[in-house]
Amino acid sequence: MPACYLQVYENLEKSSKNKEYWREYTSFYESYWGGPTSPYGIWFGSEYENFEKSLADHLNMEIKDLKQCLFIKENDEYYICPSDLNENRQNYSFLVNNLVPIHWLMLFNENQKKVFKTHWGFGAIHYTSTIIDSLSSINEFFNLNINQNKNEKFTENFKNILADLKDTENWLTGFDKDSILILNFGDLLASLPQNSLDKEDSVSILNDIKELIKEESYNEAEKVFNFLIERWSKIEFVNQKNESNLDN
Repeated sequence: MPACYLQVYENLEKSSKNKEYWREYTSFYESYWGGPTSPYGIWFGSEYENFEKSLADHLNMEIKDLKQCLFIKENDEYYICPSDLNENRQNYSFLVNNLVPIHWLMLFNENQKKVFKTHWGFGAIHYTSTIIDSLSSINEFFNLNINQNKNEKFTENFKNILADLKDTENWLTGFDKDSILILNFGDLLASLPQNSLDKEDSVSILNDIKELIKEESYNEAEKVFNFLIERWSKIEFVNQKNESNLDN
């Protein structure tokens, strides 16, 4: 099932939980595979089982006790996204099937977008920010004066998204603010041509909506907002349809 991910990568040296374990893990993983993990990495045959066995032997642990994570390197520092909970008992990542939630797109700016081709052969999109920058973006949306709008339906729909955004803000404040935040579109857009992904501008459209609300151009803001909702409803429908065809 096509899915997207919102992932927090916390600086390993600022993590107070299992720091020594993650130092050993990242060092061994890089020496074993020659680089950091990838969300689009491919394991062939028994490669993963062999890796786990080698890691367990290296750490002198049982395979069942191993903890896993994704990790990246920025300026020679490791940032980890573990599969277990942080010290505040929060997940490091969330998954949503078939579409990107609109409020996730509010966390980023267009210049944080990266388009690339995966090992699987389909195109993908990542947005990368820091939590402190994403919290700043959240505040910009919270500071909008949507209550002056006389269109109750648009106001209600926009406020519903802001309520979801508030939940995301509460989640992000449970991590160090220098942590890296990545929105990974996954294989949501796998059916689209690679050269069309540069035109995926939902984050930019949300910025346009924000500016229109600031200008109190509510009717125009509503039109653009409805266009964006319709776009992602169509993407969701196509992904659900493709999934249904696979099941038949």
